[in-house]
Amino acid sequence: MDFDDIDDALDARASASTWAPTPSHRGMTRKDAWTTSALGARAPTSSEEAMMISNAISLAMNGDETLIPVLDERKVERAMAEAQAYNDEQRASATASKERYVAVATGMRLKYRTFGSSERGVVILHDVGECAAMYYGLARALGDRGYCVYVFDARGHGDSTRSRERIYSTRAMTDDLESFIIELDLYVRPIAIVGFGMGGVVASAMAAKNPRLVAATVLVESSPLAPVDAYAFFPTQTAEFDSPASAIRALCSPLFNDGRERNLAHVCRHAHAALEKVKIDGGRPSTRWKMDPAFFFSAGSNDDVWDDIERTRCHFALIHGENSSFVNASDARAIVDVARRCGAKSARALRVVGSSRRVCEDAPRDAREMIVYALMRADDDLIVRNKELRRPEMLGIRPLPQFATIEDALEALKPRRIPTSADVERALEDARAGDECASDDDTKAFNNRTALIQNDPEYFGFVG
Repeated sequence: MDFDDIDDALDARASASTWAPTPSHRGMTRKDAWTTSALGARAPTSSEEAMMISNAISLAMNGDETLIPVLDERKVERAMAEAQAYNDEQRASATASKERYVAVATGMRLKYRTFGSSERGVVILHDVGECAAMYYGLARALGDRGYCVYVFDARGHGDSTRSRERIYSTRAMTDDLESFIIELDLYVRPIAIVGFGMGGVVASAMAAKNPRLVAATVLVESSPLAPVDAYAFFPTQTAEFDSPASAIRALCSPLFNDGRERNLAHVCRHAHAALEKVKIDGGRPSTRWKMDPAFFFSAGSNDDVWDDIERTRCHFALIHGENSSFVNASDARAIVDVARRCGAKSARALRVVGSSRRVCEDAPRDAREMIVYALMRADDDLIVRNKELRRPEMLGIRPLPQFATIEDALEALKPRRIPTSADVERALEDARAGDECASDDDTKAFNNRTALIQNDPEYFGFVG
């Protein structure tokens, strides 16, 4: 008997008694706001308030030298060079695809990358203020462990498009993920989702909405008991810096870090992946984060997040730091207990010893091994034999076609014309041209436009 057998036996014993969800866990107290409380402000409730608070944070940091740590410039330059080499190495991995873009049904154009080629599919969802490139190292490690890993920039982040209407809710991001899965045909097998912070909230919502599609959810520092502003916005999302070094000093500010010293190497990797250079005020160069300055993640009420956890039917794991200010051990046990008793196949709380809430920064190897362990619990569920039964319509992620009359239905069922060799060659040429041409996202020409707006006006003549 190994440790997995013991865990299974304990799970069976714990779930043997009947238990019905009660509002008791919903009354658990959330932690105080972690950023806004330091400024004497309440947590934001809209994009406008998120921008105002971010501006106030930037002004406070500029006016108070104690909030900006003094860093050795030579160490910062050396760490940035190492970060560039590290990120380039992950991009050049033999198991990685090129950085690509996919237009999803929600109107977003998402930048993504794939690592590995296994049948077991995993999707990584990043936290607020981050981007997919920050997790290329983790994706590469999981790919080497026998998974096919997909990681993409969420809407409003990185090189994915931004919402003109400033819609950044759990539902909108869940719809993005669902459409991403449909576009890449990932539904032919159940998938596992690893979500960090904000991504964990989306992962839980996705598992609750599509139980047949999700085999496992691994939440990393994501909890309904976290501070109300933990995932709502990025504290310096509106800030403009004179150099990447200034942005790095801002990330190292004690205002955001519970007085704990940051890992400079990891901070520089974050900055190298998520910063961009722009020109403002008549051409003056500036550096800012690659995200929508008006970003505000609306996760709904606390009960909404609890609802998603209660409806989880797949394997469930919650990973948190031993010294985390977002998720403590008692909260993690309560969350896992709710998931297990409400019907999750398995539920685990995994604690990273000696780590803060930034588990991948403080203990990257331990955090990676825990993620792998959580995914291994669902290995058998990630493989199916009969893919024919896993069409989007049968899984409920794409509606069945509707017809006004029987004649219309019969017309739609008629066999389609078989493409000729010329048709195939023409399609291949178009595909090659699309891969080789410069992306609109590289020029930032359509950074604030949805995929529908980017189409030629005649495109809308075909829709309906």
